[in-house]
Amino acid sequence: MIRTSAGHTCCLNRFNDEARNGHVFDGLVNRRSLHLLLLGLVVGGAAAWLVFGNTDVAGVLSILQHDTDITLILVAAITYGLFFLGKAVRWRYLLKPVLEISSLRLVPYVLIGYAGNVLLPFQAGEAGRGYLLSKHHEIGAAAALSGIALEKLLDFFALLLLLIWALIAMDAPSPLAERLSLSLAGVLTSAALCLIALLVKPKVTAGIIDRALSYGPQTFASWMAPRLHGAIDGLAALRQTSLVLKLVLASLVTWILMLVTLYLTISAVQLEVPLAVAILVLVLAAVGLALPTSPGFIGTLQAAFVLGMVPFGIKQEAAVAASLLYQFLTTVPPLAVGLICLACLRRDS
Repeated sequence: MIRTSAGHTCCLNRFNDEARNGHVFDGLVNRRSLHLLLLGLVVGGAAAWLVFGNTDVAGVLSILQHDTDITLILVAAITYGLFFLGKAVRWRYLLKPVLEISSLRLVPYVLIGYAGNVLLPFQAGEAGRGYLLSKHHEIGAAAALSGIALEKLLDFFALLLLLIWALIAMDAPSPLAERLSLSLAGVLTSAALCLIALLVKPKVTAGIIDRALSYGPQTFASWMAPRLHGAIDGLAALRQTSLVLKLVLASLVTWILMLVTLYLTISAVQLEVPLAVAILVLVLAAVGLALPTSPGFIGTLQAAFVLGMVPFGIKQEAAVAASLLYQFLTTVPPLAVGLICLACLRRDS
């Protein structure tokens, strides 16, 4: 059975003890990361096989070699850098009740967390940045992780708003594309309703979700329960209306920056797609990255681009070329900078 709020408090206290003793990362690696990594390799490998098995690889390489606009890539890189700053600003708002810290000082932790997401499945780097923040500043690991859990709910809410706009503006080219869009809207709408319910009746809603999870796979339940209760703990930061507005606005701006980065990358390989299609690709990528995936999101991102663009008349080779360019831009530079930031923090500790 899943623990109640009291049990979760005990779990968080134990996490704090482990954080102070420096054993959190060891536990992540030893207990769960290995089988999640293997599952991610299977999922990512299957997606890559399905995509590349039906793609003219020579055509993809030709597009990347001859049709890539370097200027647009550089602009996209700047926009992507602002995306990380936006995440740091939002995290600062979430931490404000328990820690006074500037957004710029949070940027290295955000980059380290993303580097962990690139290398580890199920976005385990997010837990890593919370642990590192608690190690270098006067804040408990539980408080740091609570804000990160709440970020995910805000992300779902921002994606929902973008997707609703896309569905209104989009002319579905086929019944399959329409069903796909509506299915995604249903998932995100459910997430938004859960967010609203948690805001109104957090403990009651958490209890209902706990009971529902107890009937499902125990592995998923044990993974989901701490994140759920962590988000509830983070809801304490939302008692001020002005802070709620800042968090929602920061979330929307952050995802718009990511959308602009993606749109510029698509345009860099000489493709013209409606903004609504780019939003669909962004949502598909976000949903895919929430699942177990291979390091670097290989296969998952390609599947998101193909599913989101090919039904709208884009050739598969062009969609794959855009996905590879976007994958390089959004993984290699932040991974390198994140690892450098991690080395600097270890040196200063």
